[in-house]
Amino acid sequence: MHKSLDAALKQTPEPDIVVVATPTDTHVDLAHELLVSTEALVLSEKPLARLRQDTERLRRGHAARVLEDRLKVAHHFAFSPEVEWARRLVTRNPGWGRPTQVASVFNDAYSGLPDDQRRGYVSTWVDSGPNQLSLLHAFTGAVELVHHVGGVDRAVTRLTHDGGTTTLSSNWRAADTSKQTLISYADAGIEVRIDHTSMTGLLLHRGAVVAHAGYDGSLGRKEAHYTGLYRALLDSPQDERLGFQLAESIARTLQAAGDFRQGSGSAVSWESVTRTDRGSNSLVQHSAPHGWG
Repeated sequence: MHKSLDAALKQTPEPDIVVVATPTDTHVDLAHELLVSTEALVLSEKPLARLRQDTERLRRGHAARVLEDRLKVAHHFAFSPEVEWARRLVTRNPGWGRPTQVASVFNDAYSGLPDDQRRGYVSTWVDSGPNQLSLLHAFTGAVELVHHVGGVDRAVTRLTHDGGTTTLSSNWRAADTSKQTLISYADAGIEVRIDHTSMTGLLLHRGAVVAHAGYDGSLGRKEAHYTGLYRALLDSPQDERLGFQLAESIARTLQAAGDFRQGSGSAVSWESVTRTDRGSNSLVQHSAPHGWG
């Protein structure tokens, strides 16, 4: 363990690869310093940046070829087995076209974590948004943010893409981890349902299940993500899921959400399950209309 990058490079002056797994807002400066002072491949945790001007600084400071060849970003969710399965389905069926509607819901039980640990995640949008955006990029292509509402522990974001709309929801007020994505191709009568928690999937045609993807459980969820990522890094380092261009696009979207100003009629009503009545199996819900409450 080293307290600074200088100390680490003194210990290993010519590294082959450096993984940047520090707090989000330090990624760009560390990546820049490593690209200047070493010949190493630099792998940054996601997101590379949450501000467009930070990725623009890298553009100004380095040749496009350096960024393309030596700077990679660990968009690990894009390499999960159920996502790979869905990608193969879509690749084999170009006639489906672009999805008409996408809904991705990410829940994590982070609300009870210590404050310093939650600060490390920044917010549910900064933590989960890059995962959702990176895994969906292969299906939707470029997106444009049209609505965003949220705070530290929950967010709802609406985007448009060629052929349809995407809705992202992320939340830290949950009993456990639960993550799912639904990709609909209305014209073809197709729905691809992905469960990221169990790493399984369903393909439906006009409401009937026609394919099911199971997972053998040989690796844990996060280990499976990173195994796929590192395999791509070794075998296909130009994979667009690892690339600076995708990281740059995600940074623009993250900042667009931060810049979004909520207008009239755009509030989200949030209902919280807070307790169970004694002697009853019914759940008590407290509603917070007109905002997050």
